[in-house]
Amino acid sequence: MATSAFRTALRDMVEQRHSKIHPFSEAWVTGGLNRQILGEWVTQHYHYVGHFSQWCGAIFATCQDEETNHFLVENIMEEEGFVEEGGFPAAKHVELLLDFGEACGKDRQAIKDAHKNGELMAGLLGLQSWCTVQSTKPTHEAIAGLLVGLESQVPQIYKRTTPPLVEKYGFSEAEIVFFRLHIVADTEHGKRGYEIVERLANTEEKQQACLHAVREATLMRRLYLDSLYDEFVAPKSAAAE
Repeated sequence: MATSAFRTALRDMVEQRHSKIHPFSEAWVTGGLNRQILGEWVTQHYHYVGHFSQWCGAIFATCQDEETNHFLVENIMEEEGFVEEGGFPAAKHVELLLDFGEACGKDRQAIKDAHKNGELMAGLLGLQSWCTVQSTKPTHEAIAGLLVGLESQVPQIYKRTTPPLVEKYGFSEAEIVFFRLHIVADTEHGKRGYEIVERLANTEEKQQACLHAVREATLMRRLYLDSLYDEFVAPKSAAAE
């Protein structure tokens, strides 16, 4: 079946600012980080992905489309560890992220409490706020931003950043399950997100709103990575010069 012009436009919008290509991602892939910096990434990332079920729930609360609601419930159940997915045992996703954080040398409770101690970066706070607002938008826009603009990026990002965790940073396979799981799970979630948006955005006006949401999503994710790069990688690079 031929890909629609709208679906192609959505994909192109994601690819234009895909976070798989970003200075922080490049430093990660080339071995330019260390376990301490990866632990700082976990601290920030926990306070992003830890809210994803809530954002899906907010979309569910106002969605009138039965098929979309089924997908949102499935997504929430997977995030919260109620069902197996992709051949991996059922596990709450943020707990797997915390496992990786501990492997980086971070204290599990300290990661959870980072928001209480003023440790969350501006880029992460901006992404959180954008997602919260986006989850209240009409269903086609909300899914476009959160599932197409953000979640669909994850498999390509982690396909680049996961191998170096073993090859360059010395982690074991047991310590990087979070990444392996999301390469599989978010491939399906992203695909379903595209299908839902393509079906619900059935007017030119709705399609333009979806494209705008995807553009914003990719920008917000990059601003989040900018914060990490500016704080932890740029000073390290400058000191080496």
